[in-house]
Amino acid sequence: MEFLADTLVKIAPLDKSAIAIAEKRLDSLPNLAKNLGRLKNMVMQYIGITGKIQPAIPRKNMILACADHGVAELGLSAYPVETTFQMAKNYLISQGAGANAMAKFAGADIMVVDMGINHDMSDVPGLIHHKIAWGTKNFTQGPAMRRVEAVLAIETGIKIVNDQVEHGYRCFSLGEMGIANTTASACIAAVLAGLSPEEATGRGTGISDSRLKIKIEAVRQALAVNKPEPDDAIDILAKVGGFEIGALAGVILGAAANRCMVVVDGFNASAAALIANSLHPLVKSYMLASHLSAEPAHGNMLDTLGIKPCIDMGLRLGEGSGASLAMNLLDVAIKIYNKVATQNEDLYENGKSLLTIEEGKRARRYNTRDQIT
Repeated sequence: MEFLADTLVKIAPLDKSAIAIAEKRLDSLPNLAKNLGRLKNMVMQYIGITGKIQPAIPRKNMILACADHGVAELGLSAYPVETTFQMAKNYLISQGAGANAMAKFAGADIMVVDMGINHDMSDVPGLIHHKIAWGTKNFTQGPAMRRVEAVLAIETGIKIVNDQVEHGYRCFSLGEMGIANTTASACIAAVLAGLSPEEATGRGTGISDSRLKIKIEAVRQALAVNKPEPDDAIDILAKVGGFEIGALAGVILGAAANRCMVVVDGFNASAAALIANSLHPLVKSYMLASHLSAEPAHGNMLDTLGIKPCIDMGLRLGEGSGASLAMNLLDVAIKIYNKVATQNEDLYENGKSLLTIEEGKRARRYNTRDQIT
């Protein structure tokens, strides 16, 4: 818990002075600046996160956390529980999953983490082993995990980011795999976005009407039995969450503490974002919402966070698929900004044409720092 507390202390607001200088650089071409739309917002957010007035394209890492859920024993998913370990192997051995294709498209490395798969994964090459338990407990009968396990899950995500930052990564995207995890996310959405079980619960991977009824009742019962505290994110995670959701919440907190951007994927990743935001409200400034999921409650979750999705294409795949598309948009935004901002070389000669002398000095100071590779 002390490690988590130390991380929360490190989270600071965005660098507003860097954003102001970058805004002035774009103001030299007002027609372009006002027509960039949300691409401008995206690059300004990234400049505020990094404090670099001329940012390089960031090195990207998709953190794909995997875990099983005890509530799956109720038969509320369209897929058997074995799918979790089979997909985790697929990511690393055949590398033929949608997550692999999308990460490659975005130029991101992929890191697959076992947070609580209910299977022996010791023989899977390249898998990062952080198994807390062999899946959570069925939370319709009691808490999904112990409070200490919830903290451990979050702290594991933070430590993963801290290590990856040392290797030069500055943009993290969230991916997940765990049969029945949309049921856990529905519970989290119900508590933190103020939704009823019916409003919070969707079809996940495309379940039938009969399974949807079972799923809604599972959410209703989980909330009634456990009574998670709305003002205590760790209590919510422990009672109705999942190990992979906790790890992704930790990734968000770790990214913010290290002044890195984190690209939030769909429904399950947004549940992790709600947990992280509840622990520290400044983390939303470091989030880029990739897309609006086909899950009906996802829009409510993003509204609660106060962030807007980049795209709306009806995606429900999960596994970081939408986040990969958004990372490409970030690259485009940075490239456009850098090209426009360097067209007027006078900015670097004397700092007078577009900036005040003092702002010009600050711009040169940032631009002479080591750039991210």
